[in-house]
Amino acid sequence: MAGLLALLRDLHRAHRLIRDLREHLDRLPAQLKVHRTRLARHETALREARDALKHLKVTVHDKEVTLKDKSSQIGKYEGQMNTATSKKEYDAFKTEIAHTRELCARLEDEILQALTQTDERTAALPALEKAAADARAELESFEKQAKERQDSLGDDMAKAQAQLRELEDRLPPGARDQYDHAVHGRGPDALAPLHGRACSACSTEISTQLKTNLMMDKLVVCPACARIVYLPE
Repeated sequence: MAGLLALLRDLHRAHRLIRDLREHLDRLPAQLKVHRTRLARHETALREARDALKHLKVTVHDKEVTLKDKSSQIGKYEGQMNTATSKKEYDAFKTEIAHTRELCARLEDEILQALTQTDERTAALPALEKAAADARAELESFEKQAKERQDSLGDDMAKAQAQLRELEDRLPPGARDQYDHAVHGRGPDALAPLHGRACSACSTEISTQLKTNLMMDKLVVCPACARIVYLPE
């Protein structure tokens, strides 16, 4: 089994590379979702602000129409009051005029308040529009970068997997069976370097005989965690 331990090191390195590449690939959709969620949040805020401003303008218009109608009503009451035929009728018109003037005063205050809010909301729109535009531009930029990154990682993954298969084909039959069994159960974590005589994965020390077997370039499995152990460079 000349060179088996060096081969195991290369195999472990290939497994870890594939795992790292897969993690990078798996992160891309999550990162893309973050950008899309951010854009949706800004677009929702902008849409709600525009709707609120539109509603506010409609409210101002409706109150202005009502104020105009009430002001006209006061003029009518004043004309009718001048032609009143009794004090009771005169006082009734006078009361209606006073009540309508109070209503007009309230409407004027409400219109002024609504106009102030309209100005404030109008002034706030550019910042919301810019935030949405920036989020949209960032998403478009990230989508382009993510596509390029995905293609690059995909190429690297294909090369790493091809290299792994080439390395695996170099394993002797007996070692290949043990290797396949370990990889089937633990994937990239099926191999572990030794730290001194201890398995780096579970910290269990192997026997002196097993360490000697390693030095003789034989395949050794950790008795505690069943990982294939090897000597680091």
